[in-house]
Amino acid sequence: APTLQIFAVVIGLGLPLTALLTLKFVPEPMDRSKLKLNLRQSLIAMKGNRAFVRLLIAFLINGLANGLPATLFLLFVAERLQLPESGGIFLLIYFASGLLGVPLWLFLAGKFSKHRAWCFAMIMACAAFVFAPFLPFGAFYGFAIICVVTGLAVGADLALPASLQADVIDIDTAKHGEQRSASYLAVWGLATKLALALAVGIAFPVLSFYGFDPGANLRSAEGLTALAMLYAGLPTVLKLIAIVLMWNFPLTKDMQIGLEREIRERGR
Repeated sequence: APTLQIFAVVIGLGLPLTALLTLKFVPEPMDRSKLKLNLRQSLIAMKGNRAFVRLLIAFLINGLANGLPATLFLLFVAERLQLPESGGIFLLIYFASGLLGVPLWLFLAGKFSKHRAWCFAMIMACAAFVFAPFLPFGAFYGFAIICVVTGLAVGADLALPASLQADVIDIDTAKHGEQRSASYLAVWGLATKLALALAVGIAFPVLSFYGFDPGANLRSAEGLTALAMLYAGLPTVLKLIAIVLMWNFPLTKDMQIGLEREIRERGR
């Protein structure tokens, strides 16, 4: 599709360019480590970082909530909405909205807090997703609105959890005297991939169970209902769980400032 070709060109040109800009203008953080822990000790320390564990669980749950509609997006558009030729347009609307949403969530994170801004985004996504299973065939404009709202919300998913992760790493650094961001990033990356793998592992077996397999020309009414609920219903429930976990997240802005001060003093 022409739209997907445009995506490929933009990513192919933009990724190396932005990588070079990052290497040139973003300085490496100062390593303030005073103590070196082995892998086992690092995992024990991460387990004891309750804020990180709580954030990681919420991130994994929300990642699954995002992975399900990402996995089923084109199927939902083609089979449930009967708009197969519009998939590329909807993707463009979704990702463009996500890009435009990032400054909004950064502003709200500064005005309130990162975790509350993330919760606001997840609430907004839930409010849009709840209508998706009830859209009639051919509901181009209705689904376009859902793409705009959920796209705006995903801008927060791209920016805020990673920033929160950096904050909870400071808890570990201040407590143990070692800056082991790489270990945290490795676990974070594993959670990202696990969420996407779970989305695929859940979606297609469930659809097959309910008699939905376009490759085999199986499109039962129950299968289309299951498609709609997996695309929007289950993600809504999962996001609500993530909201509960993050709404009263214990790491505040003032606490983060105190941690940064403690780390700087340790490094002197």
